[in-house]
Amino acid sequence: MYFETLRSRLIVIGLLVAASIIALWPRGQKVRQTVNGVVRDTVETRVPLKLGLDLQGGMHLALELDQSQTVSADPKKDIDLALVILRKRIDEFGVAEPLIQKQGDNRIVVELAGLTDPAGAKEIVQRSAFLEFRITDRTGALEKALPSMDRALRSAGLTIDTSAKAAAPSAVTQLLKGDSAKKDSTETAGELSNLILSAGTQGTPGEYMVPAGAYPRVDSLLHVPEVARLIPRGVVLRWSDAPISVGVQSYQMLYALEDRPLITGSSLVDAKAELDPLTSGPIVTFELDRAGARKFGEGTAKHVNDFMAILLDNKVQGRPPVIQSRIDRRGQITMGNKTITEAQNLALTLKAGALPVPLKIVDQLEVGASLGTDSIHKGILSGLVGTLLVIVIMLGYYHLSGALAVAGLAFYILFTLGALAMLEATLTLPGIAGIVLSIGIAVDANVLIFERIREELALGKTVRLSIDEGFRHAMNAIVDSNVTTVLTALFLFQFGTGPVKGFAVTLTVGIMASMITAVFVVRTFYMIWLERQPDAISLSVGRTSMFAKANYDFISFRKYAYGITAAILLVGAVWLGIFRLDYSIEFTGGTLVQITTSKTVDVGALRSGLDRQGLKGAEIQSLGGANRFAIRARVGKGDPHADDTQAAAAAVSKALDATLGAGTYKVDGAAAVGPKVGGELRQQAFLAIFLSFFAVLAYLAWRFEWRFGLAAVAATAHDILATIAFISFMRLEVSLVVVAAVLSMVGYSLNDTIIIFDRVRENLHKYKRDHFVDILNRSINETLPRSILTHGTSLSTLLALTIFGGEVIRPFALVMFFGVFTGTFSS
Repeated sequence: MYFETLRSRLIVIGLLVAASIIALWPRGQKVRQTVNGVVRDTVETRVPLKLGLDLQGGMHLALELDQSQTVSADPKKDIDLALVILRKRIDEFGVAEPLIQKQGDNRIVVELAGLTDPAGAKEIVQRSAFLEFRITDRTGALEKALPSMDRALRSAGLTIDTSAKAAAPSAVTQLLKGDSAKKDSTETAGELSNLILSAGTQGTPGEYMVPAGAYPRVDSLLHVPEVARLIPRGVVLRWSDAPISVGVQSYQMLYALEDRPLITGSSLVDAKAELDPLTSGPIVTFELDRAGARKFGEGTAKHVNDFMAILLDNKVQGRPPVIQSRIDRRGQITMGNKTITEAQNLALTLKAGALPVPLKIVDQLEVGASLGTDSIHKGILSGLVGTLLVIVIMLGYYHLSGALAVAGLAFYILFTLGALAMLEATLTLPGIAGIVLSIGIAVDANVLIFERIREELALGKTVRLSIDEGFRHAMNAIVDSNVTTVLTALFLFQFGTGPVKGFAVTLTVGIMASMITAVFVVRTFYMIWLERQPDAISLSVGRTSMFAKANYDFISFRKYAYGITAAILLVGAVWLGIFRLDYSIEFTGGTLVQITTSKTVDVGALRSGLDRQGLKGAEIQSLGGANRFAIRARVGKGDPHADDTQAAAAAVSKALDATLGAGTYKVDGAAAVGPKVGGELRQQAFLAIFLSFFAVLAYLAWRFEWRFGLAAVAATAHDILATIAFISFMRLEVSLVVVAAVLSMVGYSLNDTIIIFDRVRENLHKYKRDHFVDILNRSINETLPRSILTHGTSLSTLLALTIFGGEVIRPFALVMFFGVFTGTFSS
């Protein structure tokens, strides 16, 4: 078998460590900044592992409909549609868990975490992405109309500034224009016909060239009413997206196009950025829906050998290609000399859809972490305390083997963070929840192995054989429990949005890393130890092995357990029916109040003060300065002012008076804000969990039998319903942090159930004549030491989070604490 020698194992571990360190190593990155109107390129040292908006802050953009470009018939409807499209774009842009929120009736707030390319982000946000395909004019109608346009300009007393024109016609220009290009520049001043040069001799009808310096003036003159009236009927004029060089001159291309497009981007269903296999240049391939494909096919079939311009936001993209044959469902856009990044940006904006009305940026600021620095520091402290407790428990219970597990845990953390950095994942609080869960699973795998080794040693086997048998027997349980958790994570990633996807990514990466460390790295540590001490290993056999010979009749209590379960679910259902769940401002929206304080304010003290004044769950974020803050708060349900922005803002001001003191702050503005995450997040999360149940059921039916799968799904459903009832009973707000806790509990519950099932399967083969009830009792008793230790370490970590985590993280710890407890009961 591979990796049987110690040397080969050490080489693999060394390569993994090196790859992780390289991925996490800080590196310089060029950042473009504008200081006092001067653009400068600076190099900043950045850690590859990115943090989310909740942990590090980022860029704040306030957007409004740009009525100067397009007058909206229904602004409220357009702003709602723009909100949906922006959410799609930002998710595709790769910014995990952004804030995209409606503010008032005419503004959208977008906050993006720690971007290195703010200009690119603004372009993505503002681009309308209106796609069209038009045939170039073949009649030369614009050339025929140019003399009339010149006369109209002279009659209106308008001329073209000769300084804007190319200094002298080049040989190429003379070739394109013919004899008229030879006229003296003083004679041609004031005539459009001498600056709009026909490029038709190059084989593209309807294509014209304008000297780059004259482009702004020509564009403005074409919009003069006297000239615009003379544009031929059935023709529209559109500019190219970028100038081109012809000889030593730079020209902007002007295109005369048919006024009716063959098709628009409303029929587009998919777009991808790729590299052209022939030219290696970037292209964007697209796919149309059935109706659009039929219309596009009919239009292109009529125009074979004609030229078709591809327009995005009224700009022609590159030189129009010739239609060589009928084009149906699939096509491509050639990006010319643009980069693959620009192709990817175009693909994602096309895929997300066109904005109904262009957006303009009315405010741009840097914002602090939405969780607040105080919450992050408390989270780090609680994580360190929890990890220390796990280390103490493992060392105290397993001695040397515990030390090997702790060393393996260090490798696990390194591998997990390195993999996240390689994937360019963004770490957010829900993502950290996934890592916390996978740490529990990593410790659980070690406990499984150690308990198996302990059992083999108790049978009188040699140390080396006991270790081999322990790893071999534990493998099935480790694989099955991890596969079911990964299946759940994959469905969460496929159907989730924003924070749910972040949780799924970190959970999956963590599980892979835990498998490598528990099965491969710790086994290598054992091999190193046995090279030095072949007959010595410390697992505290018979001395500190709690419940080593447990023989409890658990199944005899099943009727009582059914009653307790029924009571929990019934009381929970009644409680939910009466009080329902209380969703946080992230899901419901509320009031945004921006303030400037006269002195430096501690965010933690401000949050605690507002909480005491009844504004529970208020989010406080630094906004472009040390003394400027954005407070997002929601007045409680049933309050007569809940839907009244002015009254809600007054309630916030009253709470601020009691916390900071009247006159120590100034309110810069207040507005109603919509939810950070729409109803689609809840729907997608529920759909993902529902579908993952079927996947788990199918997997367990294949690995065990259908009754096992059904029991696992029923146990997990019980845990979810009981936990939701607990959330309602404790009057906890359902925030993204609480959603992350519920998702963590689902994975934890499944993992615990599968461990017991695996031992049941083994005992069914070993004790074929025993009654099924006896086998169930035996299996639960045999896995009891593992359950007690694993849940003990998990509860210790969660207790640390509850005590030291602060107001933001405490709900996560409480929900997980109850979830671990009820998961143990249901398993």
